[in-house]
Amino acid sequence: MFYKEKGFYISLLCGVVALVAFAAICVNLLGRDDGDEEAPIAVQESPSPAPTATPEAKEASTNKAKSEVKPEKKTATPKPTKKAAKTNTKPVENALHFDQETGLLWPVEGDVLMEYSADRVIYFETLAQYRTNPALIIAAQVGDEVKASADGIVQDITTSEETGRTLTMSIGDDFTVSYGQLKEIAVQKGDAVSEGQVIGKIADPTKYYSLEGANLFYQVKEKEESVNPMVLLR
Repeated sequence: MFYKEKGFYISLLCGVVALVAFAAICVNLLGRDDGDEEAPIAVQESPSPAPTATPEAKEASTNKAKSEVKPEKKTATPKPTKKAAKTNTKPVENALHFDQETGLLWPVEGDVLMEYSADRVIYFETLAQYRTNPALIIAAQVGDEVKASADGIVQDITTSEETGRTLTMSIGDDFTVSYGQLKEIAVQKGDAVSEGQVIGKIADPTKYYSLEGANLFYQVKEKEESVNPMVLLR
């Protein structure tokens, strides 16, 4: 009887254990079905470090960027054009006027050593010969001042073996006056000269006038033809 009861309890215990185990299994299964499944842990990949550019690469990149940027063209500001002022003023030489009635101022004070002679010959003492004379030879002293006979423009300054340093002035209306045997000329080619202005001084005579002595070679031309200065001097 004892063994029967003992076996009964053992069987009962085994059944309870089996029941508990079954209940535990059922609870476990039901818990998995009803509960949220555990989300897998996402593994975040860390971004790969960006490659560090070398100094050479940086310089190349900078140069490329500069070359791609085209400089803006500067528009040149047009300079104002200066219009030449219109004028009716004629060149000074063309504006000159020689009044023949007023005549010419004597350039030096002295006697006439040799008269103008275009149509007959006269005697040249130094040359010891007779010849025509296209000018007046006026006696003077070395160093005497020579004055302009009229307003004019210095046309030329030359040196001649016969007349030495010679200054030629245009006085207007196709008239010119030449002064020879000069030194210390006070004006230049192209200068405007006023009547009575000192243009130079008397120099030593050339070898062509050594016996005649110091003098002024004084010649007047109209349209390149010599005329008698005595007709025009006042």
